[in-house]
Amino acid sequence: MMNDIYEHAIKPMLPKKFDENEWFVIVVTIIVLTGIYYITMKNRHLLWTELISIFLFNLQLATLGDYFLAMPPYDFYDTVDRNSGELMDIFLQNIIYPGTVLFLMSFYNKKTTNKVLFILVSAAILGILEWIGIHLFHLFKYNTWKFYYSVAFYLLVMSLNVLFFDKLRKFLNSRLSNS
Repeated sequence: MMNDIYEHAIKPMLPKKFDENEWFVIVVTIIVLTGIYYITMKNRHLLWTELISIFLFNLQLATLGDYFLAMPPYDFYDTVDRNSGELMDIFLQNIIYPGTVLFLMSFYNKKTTNKVLFILVSAAILGILEWIGIHLFHLFKYNTWKFYYSVAFYLLVMSLNVLFFDKLRKFLNSRLSNS
């Protein structure tokens, strides 16, 4: 019974080989969690409602994006060691993707005056991080996906985040001013 659970439930989620891509995910997860701690506890410029909303919005984008783009029938790319979900994918989808965008949006709230420039720079940062993950740590394996698709996707994601944040901020400000 325990052997069946291990073989059919646990083993398929474990890395085939614990190598550079797992270490990369662990290190980046620690960095992102440190960044989240910094922007939520030490240098907060966003309301808790904004922080949670941005995080959940991007968690949803990451989950849906990977579900539709990395799974059949499209199967554009694979992450880490397997062509289906693996333990490290949990960290990628639930911490790294939404946490990195949350950090960028905190910067947007604090420093940005030019939305277009922010979107371009953020998409470039996300693209560079993906490029590092691919070429130095073998984090992704493109099947039919191309790197420039990722850049276009990041432009879309960051545009949606700016739009979402601006609408959320306007809504919250109207609620706060009415109370």
